[in-house]
Formats: sequence, C-alpha cells, structure tokens
Amino acid sequence: MTMNASIPITPEARLAIEAGIKKALSGMDKTAGDARAKAAPDQNIDEMVINLTLTVSGLSIGHDTDKTPTCSIPLLPTVALLIKRMGFQRDKAMETLQGVMKEALEIGGDKAATDALLSEMGVAEAMQTIQEEVIATLPRSPVKKTVKVKGADLTVTGVATK
Repeated sequence: MTMNASIPITPEARLAIEAGIKKALSGMDKTAGDARAKAAPDQNIDEMVINLTLTVSGLSIGHDTDKTPTCSIPLLPTVALLIKRMGFQRDKAMETLQGVMKEALEIGGDKAATDALLSEMGVAEAMQTIQEEVIATLPRSPVKKTVKVKGADLTVTGVATK
C-alpha cells in the first residue's frame, strides 16, 4: 500500500479505515450481493487503481479483554487424540462419533444441527458439564481491542485496471 508521506496515518485513522471499509462492504453485500459469487472465474488482474472516499462516523475503540479459547482448539486433532487414548473403547467411540456426525450433517446447517442436537435428552446438560469442567479450566486467550464504527459510507470515484 502506498501512502502519501506528508499525511501521517495515526493508529486511530488506520482502525477507522479498516473498520469503516469492512462495514461499508458488508452493507454493499446486502444490496448488491456477494461479489465473490458474481465475479467471473479464471482472471488475473495485474493492478487496479481505485479512487475512493471513506466517511466513518462514530468510531469506538474498546480495551483488550480475554476469552475462553474454544475457537483455538483444533477440533479434528483433539478428537483424534481423544480416540487414540480411549484404549479398548476406541472402536465403539469411533462408530458412535461417525453416527453422530452423519446425523448432524443430515440435519443441515450449523445452527439447525446445534439446535437439534441440543434438544436431544441430556445433550445440553453434557455440554454444560464440558463447559464448566473442561473449557472453564483452560487458560484464557487474549483478545485485542474491539473497534466499531457507527456508520460508514464508501464512494468509489474511479477504477482503472492495468
């Protein structure tokens, strides 16, 4: 990225640019549709010069926090390690796991599968036990400051492809 050296970009301005463009583009997705789905495949564009104006209102910068590291746990290697350590119960556990995974896929969609699986007797209680006795004991992961913009307007005034 080339920036005009006479204009210093403050950390706040950079955060406003990042959050503003993200918000403005998500708004465009709602009205114009998914650009990735509409773009023609098998293209290589060497360079694009895009002139735009970004207006950001209501920049809010939070503070660092922490969270439980559930998103950082590699699911398949963790399940594989659990199966490996199950000893004589390994084959039955793999058979059960395969059945449960097929059932979840047949239900379809992450949210629908989660709701359907949690509605089965005892699953919600088992999940709560895992949360309280396993996940809650893991070390917390740091989370960087939250950055939000109240509004963002992105105006493209020119696009040149080279």
